[in-house]
Amino acid sequence: QLLLAEYPKGVAIWRDYDISLPDVIADRDQLIQVLLNLIRNATQALLESKTPAPRITMRTRVLRQFTIGAQRHRLVLRMDIIDNGPGIAEDVQETLFYPMVSGRASGTGLGLSIAQSIISQHQGLIECESQPGETVFSILLPMEQLDETEKPT
Repeated sequence: QLLLAEYPKGVAIWRDYDISLPDVIADRDQLIQVLLNLIRNATQALLESKTPAPRITMRTRVLRQFTIGAQRHRLVLRMDIIDNGPGIAEDVQETLFYPMVSGRASGTGLGLSIAQSIISQHQGLIECESQPGETVFSILLPMEQLDETEKPT
């Protein structure tokens, strides 16, 4: 709803949620910040490129027996932010999550670095796949909380 208020015209937001997902133990405010950042970036790319029929899809799914880093998890939440925009330039994709790297002239290059840091603090992973016509940012978060003895050092 916040995004619709910020960008009232021009970008359709589709929701494709798995309603059977159990609760995830995480910092709600931080995850909202990550999602807002990703969706704002997608919206700006769609509007700046004048993409015809611009669309962002927010999709959730559960993955079973999935490994993040060296840790195998019984259940992992996958949240995808998908847009149908111009894609991210190949030369930027390799360094996308580095601080001070931006694909936009007006970008600060901090948003994705901060998003990656927040997701890492939740023992998760953030990935990006992009080509002209589709960019997908995927957030992968363990659905079980690690015991103190299991947390990586």
